[in-house]
Amino acid sequence: MIKKLIVGSGFSASIVNIILGNKAKIFGINDLNKIRPNGFIRRKNLDCNKVFCKKSLSIGSIRFHLKSSTFHDRPLFGGNSSVWGGHINYKKIPKKLINILNKRNVFFQKLSYSITGTNSSTKYITQLQNSKGEIFRSNDLIENIENAIILDLSITKKKIFINILFLNSNKKKRFEVNKLYLCVGTIQLIDLLFRSKLLNENDEIELTEFDHEFIFKFKNSKFIKKATTIRYCFGRAIGHFLGIQSFAKFLKIFNFIPIFIDQIFYNTKSKIVLILKGKTFIEKNKDNSKKFGKSIHYCNMKINGVPIDKFLSKKNKNLIGFGMPFVNQKIPGPISNDILLDIKNKIIKN
Repeated sequence: MIKKLIVGSGFSASIVNIILGNKAKIFGINDLNKIRPNGFIRRKNLDCNKVFCKKSLSIGSIRFHLKSSTFHDRPLFGGNSSVWGGHINYKKIPKKLINILNKRNVFFQKLSYSITGTNSSTKYITQLQNSKGEIFRSNDLIENIENAIILDLSITKKKIFINILFLNSNKKKRFEVNKLYLCVGTIQLIDLLFRSKLLNENDEIELTEFDHEFIFKFKNSKFIKKATTIRYCFGRAIGHFLGIQSFAKFLKIFNFIPIFIDQIFYNTKSKIVLILKGKTFIEKNKDNSKKFGKSIHYCNMKINGVPIDKFLSKKNKNLIGFGMPFVNQKIPGPISNDILLDIKNKIIKN
């Protein structure tokens, strides 16, 4: 039996790992190029890649037929943390948790055009960095990860069994797990629930996000009201677009150009509903005409109206999930702080 198992290799997995004191086993996808599990399909419409980051391929058991919305899937070591801007609102994060991160060489860097290439309408927003001044990636914290993918779950009220495919050897193995921490992304979570026969025909999945857009600015003007804005100077905007995880010296050369990019998170929210038809999730409807998913901060997952936390706990109380699907974001902007606090609260509770 495995006492504590983390499944995943992104931001959530790295934080759960250090809060647990590196006492859990970790299974996560490190390299998908060698082996593709039988029955898994390729989904180019869900790929999330940038020029200067390791290429990730979206594979899974189901398709997503989207009209105008966008979903992202990076089933790779580092997950979204290998392409993100590293922003986090530290206002409600306990000092003890900040100290734990600092001891692991994860720091909260104040935003400035000279150091991070960014500024914000909210003074509490900082950038998570490692000791080299690079944007934090979960790779900085996770060690001894086993290159594996979870095929399915078998759950009763008292027991959890998982089937794992080890990607280096192409060998399958079944484990009993006492506490299972699911730290996979939204798409991979839906995939896993489907393969585990926890989703049925015509089941509906609901997600929400704060409305979001990028706007060009030709001067460093005042921030708009009733929104959370992260402003990129031209050089850092180029770096973020290309996937460069630091404000490198050659990017600072462009600082003289008076062009800025505002990433704006509005106070209004949008919702999407997906319905399962065969092996495809179809976009049923949206509550407005805006394109859903552009922020990549879609969260508050519900299955047939039931919050995902409650859905899983009804199956087994030791099946615990972390990450965007499991948080209900209250304030527009970075979602990493919501994830961090959700992890702390759940681990203390359990």
